[in-house]
Amino acid sequence: MYNNLRRFIALLFAIAVFYLGIKSQRIYYWAIVIIAVGEIIRIWAAGYIKKNKILSIVGPYKYVRNPLYVGSLLIGVGFGLFIANYYLLIFMVVTFLIIYNLKIKSEEEKLKSIFGEQYLTYKKIVNRWLPRLSSYGHDSEEFNVKLAIIKNKEYNAILGCLAMIFAIIIFKK
Repeated sequence: MYNNLRRFIALLFAIAVFYLGIKSQRIYYWAIVIIAVGEIIRIWAAGYIKKNKILSIVGPYKYVRNPLYVGSLLIGVGFGLFIANYYLLIFMVVTFLIIYNLKIKSEEEKLKSIFGEQYLTYKKIVNRWLPRLSSYGHDSEEFNVKLAIIKNKEYNAILGCLAMIFAIIIFKK
């Protein structure tokens, strides 16, 4: 249920970013750094996650339980700053946190049913949104770029971010 809702809202947000971006009086190019950091976090996370097969507690999952969502939030914040529209930025952050907190709660129930006590222990130690300063354990596996880009389809987010940035720059009046 939340997947369709978040996709729909992401589409509306993308349309608003494009429209407001091409109408914006100014563009803050430095915000592309925030977008890039968000995408790097997403790629890093996608290179370790094997959904519903292995509990991901390596890579960025050692520091925060939802690094894919943290990366997505940074991308959204970056775009709000890029087009210098603070109303859209605030609306996006509030909407994002409401929808993703609901989605995370349903995911946590599923992870608890699949991984049991292992997940509950991990959940007690590693935060949902704010990264830990120290890592939870150590990496027992290596980052897998093919898993990140191809299997977990992170190319969609990469291409989407690049297309949006270039479209705004090209069509800006």
